[in-house]
Amino acid sequence: MLIKQISLNADKLSDFQQWKKANGDDFSLWDYLFGSANIEIAIAFTKLFWPDFVEHEGGIFLSEAFNSQIYEQWKIELGNDVAAIEQVMNHQHVDDILPGAQNASSDNLLYLGQALAQMWESRLKSLYPQRRFQVKCDRDEHTVVVTFFQDN
Repeated sequence: MLIKQISLNADKLSDFQQWKKANGDDFSLWDYLFGSANIEIAIAFTKLFWPDFVEHEGGIFLSEAFNSQIYEQWKIELGNDVAAIEQVMNHQHVDDILPGAQNASSDNLLYLGQALAQMWESRLKSLYPQRRFQVKCDRDEHTVVVTFFQDN
């Protein structure tokens, strides 16, 4: 996956900026996490950044997004093209994953999408070293989408 690297823009994180204003210029993102998150949330986030997958009829799918009935519908629609089914079923809109996306800026949503794509690609490579995947992070004027599919 070859992507243009974009940086996090903390100035566009409104909640973090409120914390920073209250705590001084040396207040970091790690300080923010310490003050606003907890270990259970951090553990839960591992399933977003380092997800579980399910294998079904030769396809690899995000376990959180897989539904066998929807798979069957796409199988009919896409004519048994496993890679096409993977691409559409693994398709995730970054701004739909968590609330508050409208406050984060489109560049920060792209940053998050790229981070997800890089981690998903690493996870796929570690679990399925014999398979090749395309992992994509795309942005249009409305949203950022991350997906993956096998590259046969």
